[in-house]
Amino acid sequence: MRNPYVSVVMPIYNASKFLHQSLGGVINQTLENIEIICVNDGSKDDSLKIIQEYASEDNRIKIINKANNGYGHSMNKGIAIASGEYIAILEPDDFVDENMYKFLYSKAKALDLDVVKSNYFEYSQINGGDTFFEVLEGLPYNTIVSAEENEKILHMRPCIWSAIYKKSFLNKNNIYFTETPGASYQDTAFAFKVWVSAKKVYFVKNAFLHYRIDNENSSVKSTGKIFSICDEFQSIQAYLNQNKQYREKYSKILQVLKLDSYTWNLERISPEFRGIFKDQMALEFIKADYDGFLIRDYFDDERWKRVEKYISDYEQNKYSNGFLKKFKRVFKL
Repeated sequence: MRNPYVSVVMPIYNASKFLHQSLGGVINQTLENIEIICVNDGSKDDSLKIIQEYASEDNRIKIINKANNGYGHSMNKGIAIASGEYIAILEPDDFVDENMYKFLYSKAKALDLDVVKSNYFEYSQINGGDTFFEVLEGLPYNTIVSAEENEKILHMRPCIWSAIYKKSFLNKNNIYFTETPGASYQDTAFAFKVWVSAKKVYFVKNAFLHYRIDNENSSVKSTGKIFSICDEFQSIQAYLNQNKQYREKYSKILQVLKLDSYTWNLERISPEFRGIFKDQMALEFIKADYDGFLIRDYFDDERWKRVEKYISDYEQNKYSNGFLKKFKRVFKL
């Protein structure tokens, strides 16, 4: 039996009310030579029962049933056993049009691409409608590009599920998910590592995936896991440090992306934790400055003023108790 063209990895946790719609769209794909890897991450609802029922009727479905270790762990488990030429990611509260993977794979195969990425629809269950979201706006369509040629690629939303990725490319570049608890932000580091490493990226204007925007249980709406986003940026910096050809250039761009992500996170966490998170932001920017990665020219005026304020506020608040002196001594500032 020939290997699948695409392996669709679905990380599943307590998603029973969405699974019929999401799995239905996958098993009816016009690209029939696929495999569907359902990773049940210790669900407490009927998710496992539902995917077992589908698997009994469709031998393309593989099930990994494991304890609850989080989104990153689930994705890595699924990718590890995937036998497809390309990897697709489908979160179980979203769903896809039946021609998605055939369209993307045909482009990928014809041009031997590392990544093919599309736009997507924002789907509101309350309104029962879709809105086309052009996440790729401003980027070149229907041509082979890379972040080395066009740095705008690094600034778009991760939305990792509106693309397919060549598995050999992921393996060659050691691109995996950060295995932090829960399901917060793990797409951040994965997407960045993909874009800095990929040499043959292809964007299409079409949209196929319907991203549910009104799932109240979505992990992105959790006010816990205050520092989860920091874990992602630490993972990115470690990746850049290991790949010296990327370190100097992309570590500087990373500080701008960090500011935007941290600022968004600051607004969503509980007010009582904002002070300590601001301290974390300031410390990371101080460290980046010491490493030579905090460069004024990479920021617009408004962003740079925010960075300066975070650092200034931290110094004013912490210097009196000797903490900043200790930090500067450790890093020899």
